[in-house]
Amino acid sequence: MPYRADHLVRHATLRQLQVFVAIAREGSFSKAAERLHLTQPTVSMQVKKLSEAVGEPLFEQIGRKVYLTEVGRIMLETAEVILSQLALAEERVNELRGVAGGTVRIAVVSTAQYFVPEVIHAFLSEYPAVNVVMEVGNREALLARIAANKDDFYILGQPPEGLRVESELLANNPLAVVAHRDHPLAQEKRRIPLQALAEAPFLMREQGSGIRKQVERVFRERGFEPNIKMVLGGNEAIRLGLRENLGVSVASLPTLMDEIESGEIVVLDVEGFPLMRHWYLAWPEGKALSLASRLLIERMKQGAAELDAQIGQLLDRD
Repeated sequence: MPYRADHLVRHATLRQLQVFVAIAREGSFSKAAERLHLTQPTVSMQVKKLSEAVGEPLFEQIGRKVYLTEVGRIMLETAEVILSQLALAEERVNELRGVAGGTVRIAVVSTAQYFVPEVIHAFLSEYPAVNVVMEVGNREALLARIAANKDDFYILGQPPEGLRVESELLANNPLAVVAHRDHPLAQEKRRIPLQALAEAPFLMREQGSGIRKQVERVFRERGFEPNIKMVLGGNEAIRLGLRENLGVSVASLPTLMDEIESGEIVVLDVEGFPLMRHWYLAWPEGKALSLASRLLIERMKQGAAELDAQIGQLLDRD
């Protein structure tokens, strides 16, 4: 009997596709059941029925881990498109009703996590029907997410190269040399030559960090070799290292606003600093942004403008 091209249309259900995608993303039947608020037997039955409709196994279990088969990978690509288009259709219908709802997925570089949650909190107070899912990572992690079209929009340190995206400037993100108030260099009243930092223990960001790449480039151009004492994975680790007076660092000022305002951390007047970096909004070219996504982007711009003004006052004061 010849195979009919509409076989899956007649036998597969949207619920089966939803369960299948959840298992693929979670890598576990039990975690998918928990995420969907279903029992594990129900999850197993749904994916079994989908597998029967396809006529091939979608998963293989090796030890305790679940892996997609080749057929499963093909089905995942298609299922994600179907479910995302349905979610978009629902959001567009809500737009016609004048309702902002649905889920907005964003991914931001780690420096932006210090102001973005506050913006999201204010946004959700005004639009409680919206859910916001935020991922935080370094530049390399975000580029991988953009390539896989995992989110609605992104906040990065610079527009991605080699990827088809639309981008626009969001806010300033100056990098400055900073230290604890008890550090000897914090007592300097004159402008500090970069070479004066050569003996000071230096706290450096991890490989893959956009900040590290820019700092290394600037140091290389100026013939400066820092005395790297520690390599720390993330802005929070840098912040804690500075608070413990473990060394000096080049850090994003927005990540240290509270400590700088209190006087615990000092911005050093080092030759050639601060370096003016920026945050950019970006989303895949051709992305059909939902009403909720567009509203959140506008709120991000408002929050960024307020942060710019605050940082400008801080730099003028110093």
